[in-house]
Amino acid sequence: MRKIVCGLRFVHEIHVRVKAWPPCPGGLTMEVRRRAAGSGLKRPDGRGIHTMQTENFHGKAEGIAKRLLSGLGTDISRPAFFKVLAEELSAVFKFDRLVINLYDSDGGMLSYFTSAEGAVVSSLSPVRPADASNTVAGRAIAGRKPVIITDLARCFPEAVPHPLMEAGLTTTMAFPLMLNNRVFATLHCSFLKQPSELYAITNFLTELCPAIAVCLGAILSFSLSAPPLSRRIEEKRQGRKSGRRSAGPEPDAAFVYQSPAMRTLMRRVDAMARLNVPILILGESGTGKTMLAREIHLHSPRRDSPFVKVSCPSLSSTLFESELFGHCKGAFTGAAAKRVGRVEMAHGGTLFLDEIGELGADMQSKLLQVLDESTFERVGESIPLTVDVRFVAATNMNVAAAVAGGRFRGDLFHRLAVCVLEMPPLRGRREDIPLLIRVISRQLAARYALPPLPAAALRSAEMMKLFTSWEWPGNIRELRGLLLRMMTMYSVTGRIGMEETRALLEENAALEISAGKEAEERRPAPAELTSLADMEREHILRALEKTGGRLGGVSGAAALLGLNRSTLQHRMRKLGIGGRKRVQP
Repeated sequence: MRKIVCGLRFVHEIHVRVKAWPPCPGGLTMEVRRRAAGSGLKRPDGRGIHTMQTENFHGKAEGIAKRLLSGLGTDISRPAFFKVLAEELSAVFKFDRLVINLYDSDGGMLSYFTSAEGAVVSSLSPVRPADASNTVAGRAIAGRKPVIITDLARCFPEAVPHPLMEAGLTTTMAFPLMLNNRVFATLHCSFLKQPSELYAITNFLTELCPAIAVCLGAILSFSLSAPPLSRRIEEKRQGRKSGRRSAGPEPDAAFVYQSPAMRTLMRRVDAMARLNVPILILGESGTGKTMLAREIHLHSPRRDSPFVKVSCPSLSSTLFESELFGHCKGAFTGAAAKRVGRVEMAHGGTLFLDEIGELGADMQSKLLQVLDESTFERVGESIPLTVDVRFVAATNMNVAAAVAGGRFRGDLFHRLAVCVLEMPPLRGRREDIPLLIRVISRQLAARYALPPLPAAALRSAEMMKLFTSWEWPGNIRELRGLLLRMMTMYSVTGRIGMEETRALLEENAALEISAGKEAEERRPAPAELTSLADMEREHILRALEKTGGRLGGVSGAAALLGLNRSTLQHRMRKLGIGGRKRVQP
């Protein structure tokens, strides 16, 4: 409580002194000032256009600064502050995208302060390096002064368009936000078309930035002192209330990338996520298919509803229906209470079926019915329930070969594969390896309370060459495991170099090969195709064997199969079941 009171007193003192702030000297860089002065545009009275523009903005920064600082006394959450800031700025001038980046000077990384306002930039990673060569924020941080770019295509002449250009933006400006003479954040304002009042907007935002920096400092200080769980709940609540789309997950769990392959993929993800069609994700083991599924959910209209994951390899055929569809009380022995299945839990949201290729034929058939009809029945009930679920599935198998070999139903594949996204292996996105190393190593250090690896050793040219030339058969999972082993070795021995890293890489490769062979040996051989009648007969016989031949009752075969007893008896007569085993009514 004392921290909160001190924080509010600090904000009040800044609010009282805001009148004493002098105008920012110079306001603009000399180049921008020279362009504005040399434009030759004059008013009838002979004064320059930039003078007229500045007059239109005169005195507005001071009023906005007071309101921003006063607002911290009632709501100090990130989304609430940013919403007020966006509304205040939009009342002064029109912009097409507004965002604040936080800058971590230790790791040289940028991350979102909160959700962006305006145009969505789908191929921009929520966590990325503050590189002055290819990021506007990096240039503002390095120069410690505003950066104004009026032609992004000319400033970033790359084969792959800059992420802002992909959203149709042509002009952008970045302002460093400083406290104690240290840059800790950047404010960005972007436009689809260069505004006519560019000079005045730049001067106005330059004058307002000290107040924004003070507000951010107070908010970040408060959030660090608040309990983590309550902070996340409040941020989520405020984000939903504002109605703005999330810029991405928290930095600690972010889906990070900067390679052309991933930027191309994320553009497709953004387009497909808005639709309501099923999505099938293909990719090798360890590439991050689960994280991609979460990204699809977060970028979809269903982002405020549940994301429910089902690990298909862990489901046995006997538990499949109960786990996926739930059961009523007394449906079978041990069913002491009603259970809500995963499909029902995901109502209104997304159901993620991880490694769907591991499902057996009978389970695939039941899943297909839900996909086709959007209805299901709990085990022990005959009442169809309608559900609104978006299906996202993932597998590391060759689905076409699995369909041809009879291991995967072709009709289920075609129902799921309305949109197919393929996660590239780590060796196909080598440009992301340095970024992933930075982010993952910091995650591991925080999670396991391990000392960080020395930057000089980890980011040396020789070490980066070793990492980027490795084939990574285990993909990101292998990279994460290697970094954890490196950090553990460093914490014990105080040393980690090229020799130790190369040895760990070779050990990891051997483990990956061994694990792959074991998984292949455990994989069942492709079964011979049988008729539907034979499959149904075998399924009923297994149910009868499990229930000791009993048909009726809560522990009978009819309840286990989700059928009425009379329906089961009819199917048994038709399939010639009865003489082989003594069946109890």
